[in-house]
Amino acid sequence: MKKLKNISASLLLMLGAVSCSFLDVDPEVITDDTYYNSEEEVLYGLAGVYGAINNEAFYGNYYSLMLSNTDDLCYYNRNTANNYSVWYQHDASSPEIYDAWTEIYKGIGNANSFMEAIADSEYDSDHKYWNEARFLRAYYYFILAQAWGDVPLRTEATTSPSNVACPATPQYDVLRWVVTEMEASLDLADTDLTESPSRVTKTTMWGILARVYLFMAGETVSGNSANRHDYYGKAMEYADSVIQSGLHRLNPSYSQVFINMISDEYDTEYHESMWEADFYGNRSSSDNWSNGRIGDLIGLMSQPTGNYDQVNCNFSYAQYNGSLKLWNLYWNVDRTDNEAQLEDDEDPHWDARQAWNMCPYNYQGGTLSQGNQVIEEWTAGVDKTPYRESSRTTFDYPSICKAVRNCGKYRRETIYEGVKGDRGTYTPVNYPILRYSDVLLMYAEAYNEYNGAPSQQAYDYVKEVRDRAGISTRDFSEYSDYASFRDFVRNERGRELCFESLRKYDLIRWGIFVESMKGYITDSQSTDWTGNTSDVVRSMASSVQQRHIVLPIPTIELGVNEALVQNPLW
Repeated sequence: MKKLKNISASLLLMLGAVSCSFLDVDPEVITDDTYYNSEEEVLYGLAGVYGAINNEAFYGNYYSLMLSNTDDLCYYNRNTANNYSVWYQHDASSPEIYDAWTEIYKGIGNANSFMEAIADSEYDSDHKYWNEARFLRAYYYFILAQAWGDVPLRTEATTSPSNVACPATPQYDVLRWVVTEMEASLDLADTDLTESPSRVTKTTMWGILARVYLFMAGETVSGNSANRHDYYGKAMEYADSVIQSGLHRLNPSYSQVFINMISDEYDTEYHESMWEADFYGNRSSSDNWSNGRIGDLIGLMSQPTGNYDQVNCNFSYAQYNGSLKLWNLYWNVDRTDNEAQLEDDEDPHWDARQAWNMCPYNYQGGTLSQGNQVIEEWTAGVDKTPYRESSRTTFDYPSICKAVRNCGKYRRETIYEGVKGDRGTYTPVNYPILRYSDVLLMYAEAYNEYNGAPSQQAYDYVKEVRDRAGISTRDFSEYSDYASFRDFVRNERGRELCFESLRKYDLIRWGIFVESMKGYITDSQSTDWTGNTSDVVRSMASSVQQRHIVLPIPTIELGVNEALVQNPLW
């Protein structure tokens, strides 16, 4: 475990949280640099800046899952819920929207306070920690601008409850400020990976800058038309900087990338995971505390009724499934002729990512009967329960139940989590923020957009990702024109990065979000979709409108900050 991770939980109360909301003003805000009496205290302060990331309202659930992970490849599989964001039926009063907004602004407030307190500190003479906080503040503003559009931009700590009026800055202006701050942060950053992926390094900054520039070049950012081409060039440049550094490689095993996150292990050989949201413990004690529900809300169904000393998968609600579209992206889209998938193949050539992300079992338990005879019985939480159609009594059918499989990416199988019998809903499973495979795909996309056609190298980077998945790739000649390569990369991003809170914003920046979400209406009519989840996704897709490209400003925030106005269409 990295030092910041161990101390961050205890420091969340140490620094005041500041935004444009009166509710975030703390009278104990730090404004005097003499507050820090040692470098250790400085690290505690920096941990407070990182702390927002590890909160349930940010990457622990609300932002990462409820607000960002329901897309054309992932859906919420229940027909009842305590919130409506997962079905795009939220509004400005939805608590998860307010909580996510507030938590991200707390991170910004902590960054402002920390930077002011340490600006001239003898314990940060090289300004390394100040610079790290500066980048984090910019990243938090990127998340806000990406999800909410126009947002208040405040770069100084608020020290008075009367100083809360703060109008929204246009999304494009916020994004331009973000890249200016991030690029300035590069001057003092280094490439030492000792503390990664818990903390950001220069290569992380390069990768995130590539992501920001791709979003800035997107279809839905107003005012960017004159600079879109240049932004693709910048995205390509920063992604290439990561690649040329030679510090990151693909782990030969796709599943191992996530096994490491489940096991709370850092990959010090390949460094494919460049930045993660760290979650520590399962709340079994005060010093084993976590605010993350990764693996619990999104994972393989496992609700043991007993035999907790025997369980092979810890408790999980498994509220998110992969869609039929995701299945087909793996199963037949961009596959070579010699790997054409036939449902009656005895040994189909699986994409390793499909086998991990949409595995053919969970731990729900149950029985398989034929007439009055029980053929096989599984104990919940103990045995792998194969998916089956109600009419079938065997399991040699490789593509059964295509559209109702749980997301397996963050499974809580005890062989990986290292704890047996955990009934809790908070987990130590980490969550990816940036991976090297994403950087390769961002370079390929940016190159194609900037040059109007792909290169052999851009194609090779996509092929590298596919080679790791164990599948063949058609020759470059099949994708040598702009449109074919664009679709190829977009599909590959879906296959590689599904369930990582990225797809929704990809669809938004590509200008196809509403269209893609409406695809559920057609897909759910397929005979491949079994069970009542087809009704759930049809209802969700029918709710999606153009206004869902951004989230509404929380009602409470509008009431406190009278300089704010609600986003258009909300």
